[in-house]
Amino acid sequence: MKRYLIVFTLLLLVVAGCKKDFLDSKPLDKYSDEDVWRDSTLAGLFLNNLYATLPTQFGGTMTDAYTDELYSSGNVSIYNGTFLASSVPYSISNAYDYSYTSIRRCNIYLENVNRLPASTAFKKKTADQARFIRAFQYANLINYFGSVPLITHAQNLDENLNVARNSYQEVVNFIVAEMDAINTGANLPYKYTGADVGRVTRGAALALKSRVLLYAASYNGEWQKAYDAAKAVVAVAGSAGYGLFPKYGEMFFSANDNNTEVIFDHQYKQNFQGYNVHFYNLPWGLVPPGPNALNQPTQNIVNEYEMANGKMITESGSGYDETKPYANRDPRFDASILYDGSVYTGVKLDFKPGSNFNPDYAALTTGYALRKMEDPAFNPFDMSASYGGGQNNILIRYGEILLNLAEASFELGQTEEARTYVNQVRARVGMPPVASGAISRDKIRHERTIELAFEGTRLWDIRRWKLGPEKLGTPLNGISITQTGNGPRVYTQVKVQDRNFDPKFYLFPIYQTEIDKNPNLKPNNPGW
Repeated sequence: MKRYLIVFTLLLLVVAGCKKDFLDSKPLDKYSDEDVWRDSTLAGLFLNNLYATLPTQFGGTMTDAYTDELYSSGNVSIYNGTFLASSVPYSISNAYDYSYTSIRRCNIYLENVNRLPASTAFKKKTADQARFIRAFQYANLINYFGSVPLITHAQNLDENLNVARNSYQEVVNFIVAEMDAINTGANLPYKYTGADVGRVTRGAALALKSRVLLYAASYNGEWQKAYDAAKAVVAVAGSAGYGLFPKYGEMFFSANDNNTEVIFDHQYKQNFQGYNVHFYNLPWGLVPPGPNALNQPTQNIVNEYEMANGKMITESGSGYDETKPYANRDPRFDASILYDGSVYTGVKLDFKPGSNFNPDYAALTTGYALRKMEDPAFNPFDMSASYGGGQNNILIRYGEILLNLAEASFELGQTEEARTYVNQVRARVGMPPVASGAISRDKIRHERTIELAFEGTRLWDIRRWKLGPEKLGTPLNGISITQTGNGPRVYTQVKVQDRNFDPKFYLFPIYQTEIDKNPNLKPNNPGW
């Protein structure tokens, strides 16, 4: 279901269209509330637009740019801890506003779906999709803000709008109950074919439950629930068609959309104009003049990638060579990061300062650019192709579920089972297995860091592991590339951004304007 539909408002409703015969039938701004809920086609378009509200990593600054993995020049106040609740960066206030806008639309759908002249099956399956999207938005909100208002109906202006915050655990319980109801209700399939590919499935409900319970277990210690939830996804993998995609980097290409590893994604329509993943992230010379290299990998994450023999670069016997720092690394390194001397679309990249791909007027601050989720089949210079090649942004995939299961297994003392799941993930890219008896909490966390790099989970992991001082309070580093004449290039780690960490950054604040409108949101998060 390739979709990313244009949004417009009518009487607090949002309807979007893409069929020419439908659009020609009546001006788009003339549909009323009654029109929508008398017509299952219009209601279906309303539902499709709910999918377009899902979070995405393709719209600009990526979530992992709040962490040690990516540098973004727009995040200085976040890195330095200098912003106030009264002046939060737009990315934080937007996370709050956009999620609640989507939640309201989901509530509107759920309150009106039974008015439709449609089959009971249609009403149930579309309602479950709206329930999932609402729950996904709540999962996003509690990751950012912890306790938030749990609103499950479309509020009216004549009611009390000053809703108090529910606890983190109450929202977790709500999400889990909703996902259980979707799964046991069996209104949705485990997989779709044809035009419905990309819609919410029962497997997606199980996977969201797994993620939410894993995160929650880090706070409440309920690791058995996290384990059971991840195990339930693995149990349906056969019927749902889930598995590890054989080629790690290529799973993110448009040609491999909806592959076996994808459990749920944000689907994109080819050439959609608001889709800028290539233009924002590729370096100068690989894209036309304009924004480029917005999200740059750091030396911090580069140093995390093992050598191909399974040893860290600082370990004895690793074979790491400072004169050839990118040789013989974990294959996921080449699949994720563009570096000096790497090859992209058949072009060898020169990242020495002043070069075509790292000019002084568009310099790479860290000396690296993002490769993961860039599709080499798309040519940014082909203006007829507009902004994007059409690949989807994968939101939950099977590799994450295996790592959820590994972490929960380890915390329950089932270390050999944990090692099994970690080694499944490593085997996919040809990395040596973790030896019997060598699994540890740090190794599991390391594997998660590498496998899911740049996919939007890093900040939530750092927070729940309480690693703020180590991962968010240390400098962001890059690489300096120098060369004398035709001599060898010298690679020197350099600091590119100082950072400060205060415990209050384990949660973002609800921004002050919102609290001024609703005093029942007080007190703000600790430290704010």
